Amino acid sequence: MSLPILFYPEGTVGASEIFSHFRNLDMRSYPAKSPEEIEKFKPTILIANTRLKVDRETCRTFPSVKIFATVSSGTDHVNFSDLKKESRVFINSPGSNAGSVAEYCWVSLLHFFSEEELKKKNVGIIGFGNTGKTFAKILEKKKVPYIYNDPFIKDRSVPLDEILKCSIVSLHVPLTADGPYPTVNLLDEDKISELKEGTLLLNTSRGEVWSEDTFQTILNRTDLYKVMDVFSPEPPKGKIAEQMAGLENSIFTPHIAGYSQLGRLLGTYRLAEKLCILYKENKLPPLSEFLRSDQPISTETFLKEEDHKLRNSWKDQDWEYFERRRNSYPARKDLGLANLD
Repeated sequence: MSLPILFYPEGTVGASEIFSHFRNLDMRSYPAKSPEEIEKFKPTILIANTRLKVDRETCRTFPSVKIFATVSSGTDHVNFSDLKKESRVFINSPGSNAGSVAEYCWVSLLHFFSEEELKKKNVGIIGFGNTGKTFAKILEKKKVPYIYNDPFIKDRSVPLDEILKCSIVSLHVPLTADGPYPTVNLLDEDKISELKEGTLLLNTSRGEVWSEDTFQTILNRTDLYKVMDVFSPEPPKGKIAEQMAGLENSIFTPHIAGYSQLGRLLGTYRLAEKLCILYKENKLPPLSEFLRSDQPISTETFLKEEDHKLRNSWKDQDWEYFERRRNSYPARKDLGLANLD
């Protein structure tokens, strides 16, 4: 009897090593840009990046797939109502890249300010879930004051307007369009106007937390420092990308804040743990057995280089570079400031 087939994107960090411990699944890889090519093999499990919209149409494109999955935490690309109607399951790895994003944010602060300068500033965190909390832990270690806004956490949460008065504002919200506190267009032009001159604005959550018009307003404000890892639309193209290519006091990266070795490996590992339970596999070896010390780049030094490469691609009108870099990004070595084991 043949085993259920699991397909995962080529380049998924740790996948071949971690999945090699499975005995009840047939593991295969596919080019990340071409998941439709695997349908002929009748896979049972499809792991894909968040660019793949998981909805009714996807279910019908992959009729044999019972489980759709991602090694990241994002779920805004998934229509859970459609999955329920089609009797399919979705699995993700929530919180796995929290440490990676938090370290990215810390290095971003150091790009503009020294540690001593940061101790005299106040960081405002919007969204106090896994990533927001992990970033806050780094700030506590470094004795940098912070406040946060999160309507789902009543303890110590402050109004959003108070966050916008901080000298550093960092976004860590999931993307939601419904419910009591939607985050789509969370920051409109009126709220952006509240940011004082010299504010550092970081967005490592989703580009849709503000409208395209609001984002244009942010870019036009030359009195703001900016760090952006996410955009809307993504990847950015045309005039807006060409404008960003020449902006000073800014850092732009191709949606890779969570792509450190630990962040990517932990996502794969946590997903594999869930599959172990579903398919009655033996317990995996400890995560530490899959970590490597010989990563080609480090979180401590990567920021300027990624920004430089992305700006050059925009200047050359190479609109595909963003996705190429994101899909082939080498796992960078973590600082070790955030421990998620």
